[in-house]
Amino acid sequence: MPYDYLEDIGTADIAFEATGRDLPELFTAAADATMNVMIDNLEAIEPHETRRIREAQIDEKEDDYSLNATAAGELLDPARHQQRADVKAVTLHDFRVEKTDGGWKASVLLDI
Repeated sequence: MPYDYLEDIGTADIAFEATGRDLPELFTAAADATMNVMIDNLEAIEPHETRRIREAQIDEKEDDYSLNATAAGELLDPARHQQRADVKAVTLHDFRVEKTDGGWKASVLLDI
């Protein structure tokens, strides 16, 4: 699993570190970690709807990065999706994205 939850960071928050060999893999892992906070059984989500997000293709121009992605999913179905918590926001507290020897690492704190 390319992310680990950090249990000792906050009580009204959930923190995790995500890793990836490259930036698209890092952001995919972070998205999976965020979704897994909300839905326990990610495999039950079916791609009935797609939305274009200006966030998983990473482009770098003069030390500026832009991210473009497409998200797919469906409306929440309590009969199939095992709900956990609602994520209100990604906070900037201790937020980091850094290059490592093996690729990239992000530290994220979610407000729930």
